[in-house]
Amino acid sequence: MAFVVLCLTLTMLLCAHLLWKCSYWQRHGVRGPRGLPILGNMWEFFLGRRHYGDVYKNIYDAHPHLPYIGIYRLFNEPAVLVRSQEMIKEVMIRSFQHFQDNVLWVDEKRDPIVCYNPFIAKGVQWKQMRAEILPIFTPNKVKASFHHIKSICEKLDAYVSLHILNSINCFEGKDLFSKYTLDVVASAAYGLDGAALTNTNSDFTQLVENLFLPHAWSLLETIALLFSPQLGNLIKYHYVPTGVQDWLQGIIGKVLEIRCASVGSAGSAGSAGVSVKSNDFIQWLIEGKQKLHEPVDATTIVGHCSTFLLEGFETSSSLMAFALHEYAKNPLVQKRVQQEIDEVLARHGGDICYDAIQEMSYLGATLYETLRLYPPMMALLKHCTKEFELPAQSMGGKSFKVPVGMVFVIPVKGVHYDADLYEKPLQFQPERFLNQNEKTHGCMFLGFGEGPRMCPGMRFGLAQSKAGIVTLLSKYSVHLCENNKPFKMSAKTFLTATDDGIWISFEERKFNGKAALV
Repeated sequence: MAFVVLCLTLTMLLCAHLLWKCSYWQRHGVRGPRGLPILGNMWEFFLGRRHYGDVYKNIYDAHPHLPYIGIYRLFNEPAVLVRSQEMIKEVMIRSFQHFQDNVLWVDEKRDPIVCYNPFIAKGVQWKQMRAEILPIFTPNKVKASFHHIKSICEKLDAYVSLHILNSINCFEGKDLFSKYTLDVVASAAYGLDGAALTNTNSDFTQLVENLFLPHAWSLLETIALLFSPQLGNLIKYHYVPTGVQDWLQGIIGKVLEIRCASVGSAGSAGSAGVSVKSNDFIQWLIEGKQKLHEPVDATTIVGHCSTFLLEGFETSSSLMAFALHEYAKNPLVQKRVQQEIDEVLARHGGDICYDAIQEMSYLGATLYETLRLYPPMMALLKHCTKEFELPAQSMGGKSFKVPVGMVFVIPVKGVHYDADLYEKPLQFQPERFLNQNEKTHGCMFLGFGEGPRMCPGMRFGLAQSKAGIVTLLSKYSVHLCENNKPFKMSAKTFLTATDDGIWISFEERKFNGKAALV
């Protein structure tokens, strides 16, 4: 009998504790949706029914008159969903010193090289890592590396042409462009031939290509990454598999050994086809260290190289796949893109060069519109790193003192689909981004983030995406594959992805009754 009483007492205490946790915002006078015990406002995400970004979007849509909303993440964690443009700007830019760190639970022991990624790194380390790679992505440096992109564009053209010649004309867009961007990163970052477009058994293809695609454990891993370091420890979660980290350390170690051993021997070449003196990211990192009279630390260089690989191939390949899907659905947009490509290339003698793609403003607008509809991250999460006071939600209300460690949610998809910010937000309308003076102002567009933690590789990512698209659309028109079904967005992945792929086909363009010149 005493045991039964003890169990009932413990159960009642647990229920009371959970209900008390669910009343956090009510007790602090902050409005927002009530949360369920343990699951908070994230039950649809927890059950795999809705992406976490869509859950945040629904909360955003349900409270149009509040500047911010008190919500509950998984495990009843109280958090702030930032809604108004002024509050988003406050968190992302004006009061950035209070919200420096992104919320990603990556363990330094399990993922040592990933912690050098400026998106993941925290505090002082973030500032140092960002400062080291920013000089690599200046306009001049991106232009200097464009010859790498151009050479891979030729391989992309050959790959598609060969498959069409062999009557294989239904491509999964993400797979196709992952091969392309992997080869670009291997060449531009490491001075290596990734062979992703020419060898299905290449290391880059086998180890990296499917890294962020949906799989059986995606939901559990996303929960570990965004909500629970304890779960990450329990399942031994790796942001990047150990095998990929070991492989990357091996190949970059060899490249560094050759480069550092050949300092002063300009123009020479190392073994395995590695150019010792080259316009690539590794060389610029080495030279940056030498200019500051700092030692070339192999661990740091490998860490940066993991950033180039993970950030360089994944988001750009998704952008290209979604863009071509939208071109196929919107033939008038595609026709205007092709017309711009033809006109600009004619001015440049048919050469796909850096200056040419910079002139393609409408193509650029279509990519921004694609990122608006399919942002790589549907929500950005910020940790409060320094005590901050939120103003009252409405006139006559009370301010709220934010404790250090509280999560702030920037609902990217909610902002991008807000009808008050974008007319007819569900429609693909690149014209929104054409006029630079009227182009997205404030924090309306968050496809690359905003503020000091904005994506440092944005220029390079757009350059490789534009070049690959120009290569294909100058020769082909793109269509949806026969029997194409509307794709379904994955509800379980950390980054935006589809469950069953993005399927497209190509048709050779005709000019005056003749096939397009190659």
